[in-house]
This record gives sequence, structure tokens and C-alpha cells, in this order.
Amino acid sequence: MTVQEISLVVANRPGALRDVAHLLAEGRINVAALSVASQGNRSFCRVVVNDTENALWRLRKAGYKVDATDLLIVHMEDKAGALVRVLDVLAAKKINVLAACILVTRAHQRVLIGLAVTNPQRARTILSDSGFLAPGAEELVTNADLVAGTPSAVPGESVGLLL
Repeated sequence: MTVQEISLVVANRPGALRDVAHLLAEGRINVAALSVASQGNRSFCRVVVNDTENALWRLRKAGYKVDATDLLIVHMEDKAGALVRVLDVLAAKKINVLAACILVTRAHQRVLIGLAVTNPQRARTILSDSGFLAPGAEELVTNADLVAGTPSAVPGESVGLLL
């Protein structure tokens, strides 16, 4: 099972993000990662949740146009320059990174990063060959694991929060 990220566009106005958070909270959907960037009258929201299908259904029902993207789960050291090494490998093979988010961290040891890329299958092979994908990494962490915070399911601490 892969980790999926939901993306949607919301109005750039007070309360717009609250409206999305309210829809998710009503469905008891827990958020593991969230980013929002605004440009003009629009805000671009990306979210990783424990129940992608439920979130997609609720957001679509409320009139949002949403997409779900599979993320590659990359293990890397928790130190300066670690992300640069991953990005160097992808850039050298002409793989474009569309989005990135920190999913789970273990203090001063390893970090899990979710990457949305232009060619996931090729990127998975490249990153695996370069040592950035551990065997079974995508089986190790699922959307539900990210917000569960169970030590047996997730290596380290979850950054999940219930909106």
C-alpha cells in the first residue's frame, strides 16, 4: 500500500482552510502532513490523511476539485544536506519533483520524506538503487500509520494532528 497525498485549491480568504479542516474533522479524518501556499486569490492545499478515500469523498461532495497522488517514501539521515543528495540523484536522471513533505521523524537519526514525482516507477528504481528507498518502505508506512503513532507501525514519532 502506498502513501497518498490529496491536493486541492481553496479560496485565499479568511476561513477557507478552516472549512476544509472542518470537513475532515467531521469525518474523523486525521491529518499527518499539511501545506498551504497562496498566490493571488487562490491557495494550494496539500494534505496527507489517514483515510484518503473518505477525505476525497467528503471534499468532492462539498464541491472541491481534488486529486490524490501516490508518494514515494524516502528514508534519509536527519542532517543538513541529506535532502540535497536525494534531489541530486533524481535531477541527474531527469526526474522532476512535483511536491515533497516531511512525514515522520526520529530525532537526529532518520527522516521519512514523501515525494510526488513525474515518473514514480522510474524514480522508485533510481532511489532504490541509490540506497534511499529501504526494502518494503511503502509497506512500512501507510496513510493510517502516519497518524496512528503506534511504535510498532511507524519508526519514530508521528506528526499527525486531528483538525
